Amino acid sequence: MADKFSLLKKDYPHVVPAEALFFNVNGRKALRLEVPEIGKEFTDGLYIGKDPEGSFYYKHLDSLDPSRSIKYKSYRYINPFDNKVCCWIRFYTTSEDSCHAEFLGYDPDETVRGCSMDNYQGTGKWKELVLGSATASIRKYDDENTLTITVGPLRKKAVITDSINALRGESVDVQGLLHFKDVNAIASGAYASYNDDRIVFYQNTSNSTDFTAFFVPFEGLPKKLGIQTASTKEFSSITWSNI
Repeated sequence: MADKFSLLKKDYPHVVPAEALFFNVNGRKALRLEVPEIGKEFTDGLYIGKDPEGSFYYKHLDSLDPSRSIKYKSYRYINPFDNKVCCWIRFYTTSEDSCHAEFLGYDPDETVRGCSMDNYQGTGKWKELVLGSATASIRKYDDENTLTITVGPLRKKAVITDSINALRGESVDVQGLLHFKDVNAIASGAYASYNDDRIVFYQNTSNSTDFTAFFVPFEGLPKKLGIQTASTKEFSSITWSNI
């Protein structure tokens, strides 16, 4: 059987690594695609989710114009070559028959299905990808209701008060990276969307269409952030300070 990855390479002259981030909380569905090698990202307004890694196929870089409104369609796809589950996203303006770019990556965690985004259509825009990052650590003791995020290189820390007891009795000790767009805006992150593989900070509410920063644990760590993988909690009692 034909390998879908090989077929796409024949259709597109350019192939670079990319990462798709799916978002679905309380029925709010969204997609973000990061393509660091060419400095581009695609977003339809909401940010940061679970992330299949794969390849981004495109024909012309100028097609990724921020001024254009772009449609996309995401699929749970079985690659005929090896019968493995994939995440497949197609980007176009008028018809899927004339895509200007596509993403394909293996999806062993069934992210597309888990976010209910198989055969899902949305609209968004391409943007310039500008992100900074710094190492950070997270600590919570099992007999406390506060969680501290320390960003040593930036001399900043945040204290999250768990007033909803989402992490009651949990001990969290995790290392990772804090990603941000503007280092001066990090401390304005007064709300957080929290699950087991990431924490996203927003300035106003978790309904915001952009983030101030997000934390992701280092790959391969046996222990994550102390909450069920499929669960997402929202915190508003957050205090940032300098250290």
